[in-house]
Amino acid sequence: ADSGGLEGDTVNTILDSQLAAKEESGVVILPAMFVNQAAIRGALEFATVFKAICAGFLTGTEPAICQKCSTCRDEHKCVVEGRCASADGAVSTSTFASTIFSLCLFFGCVGLIQWKRAQTQMRDQVKGILAEYMPLDEDKIDSTAIVDDDDDIDGQFT
Repeated sequence: ADSGGLEGDTVNTILDSQLAAKEESGVVILPAMFVNQAAIRGALEFATVFKAICAGFLTGTEPAICQKCSTCRDEHKCVVEGRCASADGAVSTSTFASTIFSLCLFFGCVGLIQWKRAQTQMRDQVKGILAEYMPLDEDKIDSTAIVDDDDDIDGQFT
């Protein structure tokens, strides 16, 4: 195979063979890639190729790296490093849930304490008002009682 060189009007056999192979394989847009005889055309990013390769396996037969890295934000970094980089610095679901539960419990306890305190203060204020305006001494009970006079036979009060 000869590229034809820079001098003279010679045929570039390498270019001709590649163009013929392109026509035979059905590549219309470059770049193109084939995974399991399915063409992937356009901008070939790692995530696209990785997902295409992993999708070629039957359910349950895909490699562990496909299961591990398919949900990562950066599949390339996950494949290279062997771990999902998007989990770095992230909070796990159990930690998040326990933190929310702890905060709810804390504020619930603070609210209960405040409610009990307000109830106690209100009870003390009502007792103070009752003690001030309605003395309940034994000697004053007779003065607040209603006396029924039997003199009013006709039902009128005087």
